[in-house]
Amino acid sequence: MFRMDDGITPRDLKIETLKEGLKGIRKRYLECASSKKKEICYAVAANELVSMFGSLMPRVLHDPEVRYYILYGVDQLLVYDADTDRIRLTSIEEAVNIILNST
Repeated sequence: MFRMDDGITPRDLKIETLKEGLKGIRKRYLECASSKKKEICYAVAANELVSMFGSLMPRVLHDPEVRYYILYGVDQLLVYDADTDRIRLTSIEEAVNIILNST
């Protein structure tokens, strides 16, 4: 379980459900982008993310092609790559240290 909080009610979300939803959004984005403008496909994907997360959306970061995600949970981050299906749970402190020490 991954706990997220929108400031009103904490919610426990199943990690497998999150992965399936995010991977599905990426898949539909790629299918769309093969025949339409990326801007249109991004708008569709963004709408799907809002439908999936609702009031938790401000705690979801993603790249413009909806491949990479960072979900800001109550006590940890969930980092996900929808193409490789790799996931990592980490603390904010660890994420900052990794990023700052990699340059």
